[in-house]
Amino acid sequence: MSVDEIALTLPGDDEFHGVAHLVLGGVATRNDLTVETLEDLTLALDTVLDRCADRAEDVTVLARIGDDVAVIEIGPFRTGELAPVLEQSTGGALDARRILDAVSDSVELVERDGGDWVRVTKSVERMKGDAG
Repeated sequence: MSVDEIALTLPGDDEFHGVAHLVLGGVATRNDLTVETLEDLTLALDTVLDRCADRAEDVTVLARIGDDVAVIEIGPFRTGELAPVLEQSTGGALDARRILDAVSDSVELVERDGGDWVRVTKSVERMKGDAG
């Protein structure tokens, strides 16, 4: 199983989210992911960054694309701060958890390096080759 991995650390300020989009797009293109898969991963990334990144000085985005699955990890955030954001449900509104559940296969809050990280996992779809 081959895995393509890249880590990007950027300021928590939303002005830098576009850089994360470019990096994720580059990794997705290099791995022949479909536009739909890239859009889902980007929406998951935006959902976490928009709701959580201002809670940290610097945010690291770790993207791993394997043969069958893509994993994005975003963090570190102060321990205990993200659970309420990711678990709160506002009924019919598009809260963070509802969006993440819609665009991914799983969402986990993991503790690592003295903080909380959001791990989003999605099965990958690849573009068909020209001969297909």
